[in-house]
Amino acid sequence: MMMFVILFILSVSSTYGNWSKYGGTLENTHFQRMKGAMSSTPDVKWSYVTGDNVESFGPTVGDVDGDGNVEVVVGSTDDTVYCLNGSTGTLKWSYATGDEVESSPAIGDVDGDGKLEVVVGSLGNKVYCLNGSTGTPEWSYATGNEVWASPAVADVDGDGKLEVVVGSLDNKVYCLDGSTGIPKWSYVTGNQVYSSPAIVDVDGDGSVEVLVGSLDTKVYCLNGLTGTPKWSYAIGSSVFSSPAVCDVDGDLSVEVLVGSLDTKVYCLNGSTGIPKWTYATGSAVYSSPAIADIDADGSVEVVIGSWDNKVYCLNGSTGTPKWSYDAQSDVLRGISIADIDGDSKIEVLVPNNTTDSLVSLNGEDGSILWGKVLDYDVHDITIADIDGDECVELVLGTYGENKVWVLDDMANATGCGPLAVEEKSTVNNKQLPVTAKIIKDNIYLSLQNSASVKLSLYDITGRLLNVIFDGSLSSGSYTFTPPQADIKRSGIYFAILKAANVTYPLKIIKF
Repeated sequence: MMMFVILFILSVSSTYGNWSKYGGTLENTHFQRMKGAMSSTPDVKWSYVTGDNVESFGPTVGDVDGDGNVEVVVGSTDDTVYCLNGSTGTLKWSYATGDEVESSPAIGDVDGDGKLEVVVGSLGNKVYCLNGSTGTPEWSYATGNEVWASPAVADVDGDGKLEVVVGSLDNKVYCLDGSTGIPKWSYVTGNQVYSSPAIVDVDGDGSVEVLVGSLDTKVYCLNGLTGTPKWSYAIGSSVFSSPAVCDVDGDLSVEVLVGSLDTKVYCLNGSTGIPKWTYATGSAVYSSPAIADIDADGSVEVVIGSWDNKVYCLNGSTGTPKWSYDAQSDVLRGISIADIDGDSKIEVLVPNNTTDSLVSLNGEDGSILWGKVLDYDVHDITIADIDGDECVELVLGTYGENKVWVLDDMANATGCGPLAVEEKSTVNNKQLPVTAKIIKDNIYLSLQNSASVKLSLYDITGRLLNVIFDGSLSSGSYTFTPPQADIKRSGIYFAILKAANVTYPLKIIKF
């Protein structure tokens, strides 16, 4: 009989956006909930040399071969996808695509066989689905032009099966059947698509939408079932930035955040696409947003880079700047955020586009905590526990020496767990209207009033495994059980329960 131990590791915390990384969760908010122990400049845990530049949009991590350990999957412009042992960096398998790989891989059981696949695009005008254990192709689909965008894997049409959604330079967004690679639908934009999709129910109708930008100056919200547009919004110039989706202003509905080459950051209403606010930087915004309450003030911030050499931290409700950081070089890549030093405060990781440095900033004020010299042109950063020690590492690629890098704390700390910011247990002098108890392998939730509730299950890397429940509940008591199909192996998992604007991280240990 399966046994779980579920422990509260946090009494109450502020509401944060979900962590996302291309190929990870689908909101694209670049926020990792797992903590680290890098209180000073981290060490190089390992590096792996590829045959050419390591892809622009960052590695993806997961137990792709089912051995109970995490792998790092990354592409290179040497026309190869690599699968590396997360603990040691040794090669498990590689696959030659025949053309350059700039896309970040996505990981999921796209054919429903109980095993994970790796889905990745190439500049050879193809999308590949690779067996996670061996790297052998299960299918490939030829687009009409290069695929720079990173694919997303989700059930977008509500049929209980996963689809692959990806954009191409042939001006199209494709929704491919996860089992066969055959298109279910495609949508023609007015220009090339470099932007990677976010897949979220943005209008609260119970079905998901696909959010993506195009060089035709538009952000599109597409119906996940049909690919037809629900709305589009024309901004001032091309959109390379990948949209992020989060409730940034606390109105209980989500917004879409994206940058543009017109120098601006846009916050759009998720239901209509109408701007709520814009913020003008000093130059083009290629970077994708990172979103969380990074200063623990109870409200959400948006962090994004610009070609004016700056990183901006913007108030999520108004778009007004809280702080900015002068990177002294173009900031092209996406920002990543997490509590990487274990102090229960969020840090901001800035990859530098034209120098060889990686910088960690204090989320509260943008001051420098440390800098790390690596190699020319540091690319998007994946933050995840890849060696099973319950503390996150930093995984990234560079040009120059053509390496995949993993950075870790010098003391090799263990047991960091998820972010836990202890805060007040009342709001407006009233007790919070939510209680939860753990009995055996069940989560019992009691609501004093009707509330929006979301219960999500993550693996130790921070990758979303399943949304157990997402909807409105009336007052009363409810029971949730982690799906056994999602927790197949011994190890550590995390459930994030959001109810009545309160977030409860839960630690699940399977024996």
